[in-house]
Amino acid sequence: MDQAYPADPPLADLLNDVWLRLDPGVAERNAPARHLVLATVGRGGGGEARTVVLRAADRRQGLLCLHTDSASAKVAELTAQPLATLLLWDPPAQVQARLRCTIAARPGTDEEWQRVPDPSRRAYGGAPPPGRPILSPGDYGADADRARFTVLEAEVAEIDVLHLGGLRHLRARFARSDGWQGQWLAP
Repeated sequence: MDQAYPADPPLADLLNDVWLRLDPGVAERNAPARHLVLATVGRGGGGEARTVVLRAADRRQGLLCLHTDSASAKVAELTAQPLATLLLWDPPAQVQARLRCTIAARPGTDEEWQRVPDPSRRAYGGAPPPGRPILSPGDYGADADRARFTVLEAEVAEIDVLHLGGLRHLRARFARSDGWQGQWLAP
């Protein structure tokens, strides 16, 4: 939905719009929802944020999937505090969606691993593990390690969507707890 909304759109249109943006993020390399920002609680306190790639989106279940290396800091952070936020920003449409989630890490299946392109498999493994100090760029080995391939399953609990395009800004919040009925918010 890249066109501007009418002056008074139905509330459900904003929720539909978010899912219509997430679906192409799974398969289309240049879709704005392909790369989301994951915000977690850092192990030392404060917030941490990093870009992640959307691998699956299931509106019916309210579930998003991401892949990562089990040795990454984000896995430890989510193990300690599974509440996190995924941020979608679509610049041309001027739409921001914050998806508050509970995220669980699990080992990736053989079927999921087979769908990972060979060059991308090097992101799961390597020595030393992600984020560890090295003396120079050449002091890192990027070898695929199937055992470190991890899937993050994000169960969406709430979506806060802000549409900045058009004649007026629109904002609404939708929650799983009320069946995604939604509530208009001041932008």
